[in-house]
Amino acid sequence: MTIDRCRVGDIELIRVGYADVTVPADRVGLSAEQIRAVPWAEPLWAEGDDPRAGAAVWLIRTGDALIAVDPAQAADDILRDGPDADFHQEAFAALLADAGMPRESVTHAVMTHAEGIGMWAWRDDGAWTPFFPNAPLYASRAELDALDAGAHPSVQFATPPHPALDALRAQGVMRAVDSGDEIVPGVRVEVVGGHSPGHMALHIESGGDAAIMLGHLTVSPLHLATGECPQQHPDPASVERWLDGVRGENALLIGPLWPSPGSGRWLDGSFVATPATPAS
Repeated sequence: MTIDRCRVGDIELIRVGYADVTVPADRVGLSAEQIRAVPWAEPLWAEGDDPRAGAAVWLIRTGDALIAVDPAQAADDILRDGPDADFHQEAFAALLADAGMPRESVTHAVMTHAEGIGMWAWRDDGAWTPFFPNAPLYASRAELDALDAGAHPSVQFATPPHPALDALRAQGVMRAVDSGDEIVPGVRVEVVGGHSPGHMALHIESGGDAAIMLGHLTVSPLHLATGECPQQHPDPASVERWLDGVRGENALLIGPLWPSPGSGRWLDGSFVATPATPAS
């Protein structure tokens, strides 16, 4: 387990990491040549020609709210399939409890886009219920509409939505949001699209500081430097235009699949990782 903490004004951001691994470059839509061309890739974001990725959950603590964002999303082939699926969900729940944030304490959950099921759903003897039993699950109205219309991206761009998502929707867990909506004060939705029809980012603002949770608009921090990524995005040009604006902001940038510390800032043409959290 790794725990990384940072602050945006009065808001605390916490990354609880389950596992950090290296993955083949083409799995994140990059080539070995692209990775070698990024001078700041190693040692945090790549090892040689292979990018590093993480299975984790980011939590936002503000006031009485504890918000979970994209827990272990896009790792279904490892964590949610096969005979070890129940083991992984129990281990992930234990990880949160050991970090002092048991899954029952989460008050809101945010799915930046539908890609697999990650740790959004709890499997019990074949039935699916919310992984965070006391938290409504927010997704963009555009994403839910695309699912209903059969217009969601194919497996070429994303892991298809998991059948558990239908179960959660049938149980009334889902909440639709639009650009500009606040999950809680200081945590605002922006529907960007590009990766999927309703992919959204989260803007977190407090005390004059800001952070942006990017979802899978940058599967790896390396995508901040490597340009358009047609393997990951059905509309790569729109994503790159949006990222160009993000690179111009002095905001903390966060990605759910980035390995520890999972965040940093774009400064003078490089991505500078958030300093390691001092040991307590």
